[in-house]
Amino acid sequence: MTVKGRKSGLPLAAIVLAGAATAAGVAMPAMAQAPAGADASVSSQALLESKVRLVKLLFSQSPAMQRIPQSNNAQAKKKLADAQALFAKATSEAEAGRQASAIKLLDEALREIVTASRMVPDAAQLASQERARYAGMSEATRTFLNLYKGVSAKMAGKGGAASLDVNGVNAAIGKAESLAAAGNHKDANAVLGEAYKTVVGALNRMLMAETIVYDQKFETPAEEYKYELARNRNYEELVPLAIAQLNPSRDSAAVSESYVQQSRHLRDASQKHAASGDYTNALKTIQDATLHLQRSLRVAGVIVPQTTESKP
Repeated sequence: MTVKGRKSGLPLAAIVLAGAATAAGVAMPAMAQAPAGADASVSSQALLESKVRLVKLLFSQSPAMQRIPQSNNAQAKKKLADAQALFAKATSEAEAGRQASAIKLLDEALREIVTASRMVPDAAQLASQERARYAGMSEATRTFLNLYKGVSAKMAGKGGAASLDVNGVNAAIGKAESLAAAGNHKDANAVLGEAYKTVVGALNRMLMAETIVYDQKFETPAEEYKYELARNRNYEELVPLAIAQLNPSRDSAAVSESYVQQSRHLRDASQKHAASGDYTNALKTIQDATLHLQRSLRVAGVIVPQTTESKP
């Protein structure tokens, strides 16, 4: 086969497709491999015959192929028809002795089969996907809700709190639990999806509120520096809270902590500048320190708007 990029992906896709057929007792034909030093025409013919058997088997025995005609998915039906047309053309090319062309057409037919089958998954597969999605969505919604509560407590009274109907979110989580318990994971996921977006939106608005506060006017550079220093410390307090709630991987937690350490070094340097009256460098350095904390939170899993800009 001349298209190297395509050859490697097709056997695996075909195996996935035919897995259900195999489970039903239909033996999968082995994909022919050319032995070292084998005659090219012989190995090509073996590969061609193997692919023909595989496509025929998928058309006749694959549960996915059987579902498509009974589905309402017009695109999947078209893909199946295209695959059948490609197979017919490949058969004609093979009969004419054009093995390379036939193999290429069979590969294209296999790709159409793979695409079509993904468009019409079986009910058990869909149910499994919905259950898995529910588990992940439920955990994520609860995690971000707890993070919101912690961040809100830290920022209360500082102009950074964003209103969130916590009771409403909890009610949505409860409703989703009831739906899931009744086996209706699809609707449960729809309810959780809205709750998740509400919580994450409130969390982001709360963090964005820092920018609104920052836009105020300061009477002196010393006052501005004092504000930036407090802001930096507030962000640092959020890092361990985020790590505890979001439980990032060990590597991510280590990277997050390294950003915290860099921020502390920069904060110490900024305080030395401020102590000497050099507020220009003090402000630039403390803002850079806060940028490191924002990166730390991102690594931990919090979507933090990068609102601080270093001044030249």
